Amino acid sequence: MLKCFLYMEIFFETFLNPSNQIYQILISIFLGVFVGLRREMFFQKEKMIGLMGIRTLPLFALLGTISTFFDDFKYLPVLFFCGLFIFIAIAYFNGVFNLKRYGLTSEILGLIMFWVGVLIGYEKILLAIIITIILAIFSAYKYQFHAFAKDFSFREWSGALQLIIVSALILPLLPKEAIDPFGIFIPFNVWLIVILISGISFIGYFFQKYLGSKKSILVTSFLGAIVSSTATTISLSNKSHETKRINLLAAGIMLSVFVMQLRIIAEIIIISQDFSFKFIAISLSMLLPALFFFSYFYIMDSKKKQRVLKEKVDEVKSPFEILPALKFAVIFIVILFAVYFGKYFFGDWGAYFAASLASLVDADAVVLSILESFKISKIEIGFVVDIIMIAVVVNTLIKLFYVFVLGNKKLFKKVSPAIFITSLVGFIVFLFL
Repeated sequence: MLKCFLYMEIFFETFLNPSNQIYQILISIFLGVFVGLRREMFFQKEKMIGLMGIRTLPLFALLGTISTFFDDFKYLPVLFFCGLFIFIAIAYFNGVFNLKRYGLTSEILGLIMFWVGVLIGYEKILLAIIITIILAIFSAYKYQFHAFAKDFSFREWSGALQLIIVSALILPLLPKEAIDPFGIFIPFNVWLIVILISGISFIGYFFQKYLGSKKSILVTSFLGAIVSSTATTISLSNKSHETKRINLLAAGIMLSVFVMQLRIIAEIIIISQDFSFKFIAISLSMLLPALFFFSYFYIMDSKKKQRVLKEKVDEVKSPFEILPALKFAVIFIVILFAVYFGKYFFGDWGAYFAASLASLVDADAVVLSILESFKISKIEIGFVVDIIMIAVVVNTLIKLFYVFVLGNKKLFKKVSPAIFITSLVGFIVFLFL
């Protein structure tokens, strides 16, 4: 028995050690087979002969790994790569002139797999696996990528370009230190949050485009709430004058409340450096009642055999617009200073009042600004939890006002108990924190 454990220990030390050459060889072969198998499946389906298949790619990866085994020849991987490049170039030109086959995907795939093997030889296993996954995705979803590009408009491409500019170009140039005498406003951190919100909006646009083909109320509610649950509530309230499916609209509103809580939880986890469970406890507690009432209204609507209402999704001018992002930045900065000066001149109550007013419009800006204040000024955790509670509960309750003003009475009667109970649960959990 003791010998058995001894042999197992030797086995694991030998074959599960990234620095062990046998382990590296096995990993490189496995990753090569993984990518090559998908290409071989494609060749079999299309009944064609391909160069980079289930045998060639593992050999390329293995060649890259072996080239790193000779410490006295540090440049051997480069020499191997040059030889491999010449071989692939000859094969490519033969395919172009003799077989009339165009495209460089297979050839580039083979060259990259060689460097995946090199990475494995240098014990960069995780990076090699990540690159392999990316290669597999590009190889497996060829037609989907082409279809996506065919349906991709210049407006959407321009939106993606703007997102890249505000994130990759502008962000690195911004100061990472406070530029105001109070030590509050750090441009880099503020713009990083703007990119986060804009990125969510950008992704939500494509969700709406590709997943919202049915244009149902629930799909619109879910995708709309990713950007703004308040705007979604206003839209559904206006629709209550056009349809008798009040239960479906109520389900949409509660779904937007549910998504709002998920969004805030995600923002807190991503942004907060000194994370505390208390920061997400309130939103976490409001998820269950929101989900319960959404399910209740959805079931009630399903029981009524009415014609499914389909609404036209509002056309979005651009998947990314810089003006809303700048507006959010302004709101965020104003709240940042309002909470600081409110607390400085009037104590906690001044900050509570400022946060309450801001929460009538947007909860995200309040939550993110107080987390930023907590990070740079080290205010008490209890005060941060107070502000988060105000932002979440007030912004949830204000939806009742929009339903009352813009919707019909039946919708208000439906959702008012649901929104009130959901907010009450969050407040009760806050009292026990």
